[in-house]
Amino acid sequence: MAGEDRGLRPRHAHGMPDDRVRTPTSALWRCFAGLAWLGLGGACLLIEWNSKIDWGRDGSLAMSVLATLFGAWVFWSDGGRRITAVGLYNLAFAFFVGFSGLYQTVKMWTSSPGVPLFTAVAVCYFVQVVTWLLFWSGTVAHPRPLPSNAGQADGRTAGWAVKCGLLLLILAVTMSMVAPDSLPVANPIGFVGVVLLAVGLLRGPLAHHTFLWGVVLLIAFGFYFTYLFNGFGRIVVGTLALALLVISAHRDQRPYTKLLILGGTAPALWFLAGLRATGAQGSPFTSDQDGFESAISPLRSFAQLLQLNEMGVLPRAWGETFVNAAVGLVPRALWDDKPIGFGADLVPLLSPELVGTGHSAAALSHGEWLYNFGLLGLALMVPATGLAVRLIDRVLAWASSSPLTTPYAVGAYAGAIVTAVSLFDFLWVGSFTYVVRGGGRLLVLAAVVLLIGWRVSAAAVPNHLVDRNSIHAARRARSGGYTTTAAPGPIGRPSGRRPRHPRPGVDSMFR
Repeated sequence: MAGEDRGLRPRHAHGMPDDRVRTPTSALWRCFAGLAWLGLGGACLLIEWNSKIDWGRDGSLAMSVLATLFGAWVFWSDGGRRITAVGLYNLAFAFFVGFSGLYQTVKMWTSSPGVPLFTAVAVCYFVQVVTWLLFWSGTVAHPRPLPSNAGQADGRTAGWAVKCGLLLLILAVTMSMVAPDSLPVANPIGFVGVVLLAVGLLRGPLAHHTFLWGVVLLIAFGFYFTYLFNGFGRIVVGTLALALLVISAHRDQRPYTKLLILGGTAPALWFLAGLRATGAQGSPFTSDQDGFESAISPLRSFAQLLQLNEMGVLPRAWGETFVNAAVGLVPRALWDDKPIGFGADLVPLLSPELVGTGHSAAALSHGEWLYNFGLLGLALMVPATGLAVRLIDRVLAWASSSPLTTPYAVGAYAGAIVTAVSLFDFLWVGSFTYVVRGGGRLLVLAAVVLLIGWRVSAAAVPNHLVDRNSIHAARRARSGGYTTTAAPGPIGRPSGRRPRHPRPGVDSMFR
């Protein structure tokens, strides 16, 4: 809009501010920022080399703080007020690498951790910064201005999403109550149900009732937490909360949701840690006194793998774990010799006393690349992970840039969000868990869209988000200047009367 540019955020065609449309950062600025973060990492190396402490406590502390700050900075800066896949992956890095290193350094302040903790944090940090610099620093969420109805659902489609979400959540809760052993199947069903419910409420024509829908979603989340969460797998609860926040951030005019995530992470972490510590009491396999073991152990396990690799006793899988992940969704009941996941591969190496107990370990995605290809794998991880996360980020941007006027569009939008938040599983333990958990949720979502969505798509869906004048103009052009109705005029020509349309809007949401 000429003459009205006051230096604010870019505006799309309908004049609505949208900071997803932004100018690509210059190569000079990206290079400067990347070199600055690499330089800070180099300063931590100097602190480690000059440290008078035997195990390098000062260097580990500085590098862990730096990793936390870098991950949080990328999460905050990437995508503006939107939450992107790149931002989520770096938030996971800040947690599983930065916080984990900081926690272990402080806990082992007066004694050696017994593993090369500083080396593990440093390797993860430099891999992350280089990946950001080469593949993520210059990404643009949307290269073109977006329409005003981007990411918005019409009344009928929003109502379909709400109904399906409630149905799936009720089904999952019922399964967990009637057959507790069905929890592995019920969990992804309930997960998708809550996500669809959020899409229908927060992206539909009644989205302005923010407080009301927030209460409804909090109740739905409470049902999921009460009946589908047994104290283990806290990362699943966290990813569901993130999925709801990603949907909520779509309508933010300021990055309030990002502030909420960064500010609320610590209280949520302490709450979930307390639950884990209580649930682990009396377990023969878990000695988790403070509840942080599953959050901090992946970094420690990666440090152990680095130690084994330096000793020359770490085996090479040569990509076998990625092949195993590709068949992760095949039920083991249908395939007795189904390959095990990367977490199970680690047990003989890291916890041989737990072999045969069903225990599974985690050593970060970095550990999977090291286990497969040695130190060369950490170099290969940079382009592989950089391109994969960038692709997920592009899919999420594409799915949120169009109106959600069909169940298929809603499915693509919800599926992109599920895929993005599941990156926490990917960084935490590797590809197998990512495929099993994220893939299971996508299968449920695809089944709902394909089996139920066609009924809505086949019907005429009134869309209050589309300009009706453009519809009438197109009809007049096709009819030679007349707008036809069901009854012809007195001489057999169209009467010229404007047809009566059903009133679109909120009254069709729950029809």
